Amino acid sequence: MSRELPGSDPDHEVASAGRRLADPEWLVHGDPELILASLDDAAGEEETTAAAVYRTSGHVHRDAGAEVRRQVLALDAARYGSRELAADIGRVALRQEADDPWIVRWATGSGLDSRLRHALPVPAGVSALATVVVAGRGLAVAGCRDGTLHTWDLATGGRLGDAVSAHTGSVRTLATAVLEGRPVAITGGFDHTVRVWDVARGELVGACSADDDSWVKSLATGLVEGRPVVVGACVDDVLRVWDLAALCQDGEPSTVRTGFVSALATAVLDGRPVAVTSHSTDPAATDPVTGEETVRVWDLDTGRESGDLVVGPAFAEDQAYDRTAEGGAGGGGAGRCGTPDINARAHLLVTDPVSACPLAVSANGYEVHVWDLATREQVGEPLAAFVESAAVSMLDDRPAALLASAHGPVAVRDLSARRPLRPSLTGHEATVRAAATAVVDGRHLAVTGGDDRSVRVFDLDGERRTAGRLKGHDGSVTAVTTAVVDGGCVIVTGGSDTRVRLWDLDGDERPGGPLTTHTVAADLLAAGTVDGRPTLLTRGDGHRTVRMWDLATRQELHGRSTGEYTSPSIHFFAAVDDRFVGVTDEGRVWDLTASRWTGVQPRQRGALAVEMLEGRPVVLTAHKAEGVHLWDLATGELLAPPLTGHTGEVRTGAAGTLDGRPVVVAGGDRTVWTWDARTGQRIGGHVFPARIRGLSMAPGGRLVVGFGADVAVLASPSFSGPSSRRRAPVRCP
Repeated sequence: MSRELPGSDPDHEVASAGRRLADPEWLVHGDPELILASLDDAAGEEETTAAAVYRTSGHVHRDAGAEVRRQVLALDAARYGSRELAADIGRVALRQEADDPWIVRWATGSGLDSRLRHALPVPAGVSALATVVVAGRGLAVAGCRDGTLHTWDLATGGRLGDAVSAHTGSVRTLATAVLEGRPVAITGGFDHTVRVWDVARGELVGACSADDDSWVKSLATGLVEGRPVVVGACVDDVLRVWDLAALCQDGEPSTVRTGFVSALATAVLDGRPVAVTSHSTDPAATDPVTGEETVRVWDLDTGRESGDLVVGPAFAEDQAYDRTAEGGAGGGGAGRCGTPDINARAHLLVTDPVSACPLAVSANGYEVHVWDLATREQVGEPLAAFVESAAVSMLDDRPAALLASAHGPVAVRDLSARRPLRPSLTGHEATVRAAATAVVDGRHLAVTGGDDRSVRVFDLDGERRTAGRLKGHDGSVTAVTTAVVDGGCVIVTGGSDTRVRLWDLDGDERPGGPLTTHTVAADLLAAGTVDGRPTLLTRGDGHRTVRMWDLATRQELHGRSTGEYTSPSIHFFAAVDDRFVGVTDEGRVWDLTASRWTGVQPRQRGALAVEMLEGRPVVLTAHKAEGVHLWDLATGELLAPPLTGHTGEVRTGAAGTLDGRPVVVAGGDRTVWTWDARTGQRIGGHVFPARIRGLSMAPGGRLVVGFGADVAVLASPSFSGPSSRRRAPVRCP
């Protein structure tokens, strides 16, 4: 469906795009495909910022109407620190003005990266990821935990064809190749089958079964005598090698009995195709921490383990890298290939497919190793990190690896110098599970996928740093609350780095550094006034410990921390009438001071928050998509009709005053809805580019929203508070 303005000419829009990227009206009303195609032509700081802002949520703009685009664009402009652009976008008129009680005041940008090319949403967690280049066209292929397969054009970010139902369960493993000039994906799952898909057409072109008692847990592709082959490591300790064309015609594989294989890659050594495995002959006897494993090399022509081989300068291929119709490269040079020891079983093994870099990267449960396969030596000391996925490439003629860890950004490291080669890639909201690389039109791209249900594409050659990013946490933000300290309102955040940090409302971290609260991330935070002092309560260490802090002095209140209120049934803590209470998932309230239940148990599960509304404490609850309910904390009375609007599960809520009337706000999926607390009438909604993580109402008609790993402050259009970064102290609920 066209999104052009009346009377607009698409050809004219393309021709004049370079002069319109900084035009807020065009960004809101213009055709997203035309705008996305013009972003590479941005010139000057103003257009470059506008292009970065548009790319940040390009996947949202493609399918959204002008109202949603205006909201998301204004938010992303604020995340980049461009308040003027955010305000200009917010003033763009809509053909049919919709009710929206909020405008963006400011937002943090910890999840932004100006190198981001595309965000590619998928319906479930990404379990496998690969790239393929054919006829100069780069494609990304993602396999998901719901069994679906998705393909995108890396240049445009556009989806290629429809999603494919590849397996009945999760896509366990994935590799790509070029067969007769067309890109194909080879997938494996727990259903014991290996399937070949034409990714451009979304068609199944071949399938086979590994064995009745086995299934393929790792896949890689390579070339044998110029013909593409598929290599599969199976759970019955056998390496199976299929001719790809024969596999599409029910051909039988050749087999190599290797013993247990924990990770697999393919390579070309001195012009001969080989498989590289992390290998153990007796996994039952291998201690998961101290057990010894080896990297072994197998000749794919003969099926025999290679002993002394001449290693050429070109070392190929990883299942998660580019393939071309011509295949890998060979070359001269002398060296030896052996079996270096690996401490603990490796779950990851990657090699460089096309460059003169005979290096391999392996990862186990707690460290990353780099191996020089020509000299049989480890390069440097192991890097202490748990890496979920990795990919290897050449950047600036340096061997480089992308290391995607369980939490935090994707590191880009120089493998020979053992140091960062690029600033780490940010953008994911949750665990990164897969990584791959591609070179398209001379541009180095990184493709990452994670538990946030998105695939993201980064330009590794981009040099421009992101502006306006909140920096501090070394990992994901796990909890957010607000507090009053020295008469001013602050944001308190807890992260997977086990630190709790305090921020001014403009995104600046307050002096004094973080609080070291627990040995693992704090899963609950609550702030309030106890005994006249601003106090923070944190729970962590797997529900084992609750600790209390004086926020003014940043000192722990010894004797007040406890292990008594650590049951997982406590859904959250709150401060009510100068005391802390714990609230269960069912909405029951436990007074921590009096050690007793208080109030009446609500008749619905899904507690969201305890708030003060018009002078009395209230409880917000929500169960799935049945609406939000507002209860009197003391009597259990239902104070308003069910508050409806969300189509999915509501995860967080808050209450306060907006333009003189009491309101309830609730966040589910990626939308915040607002209702009149007296009548139950919905008065507007606001869309965000990421899942809503937390909400809090502040005075003067302001709403603090935690989405993804970022925080935004929305305000009523009538809000007249200070707009400078150094705002006057205010008070929080």
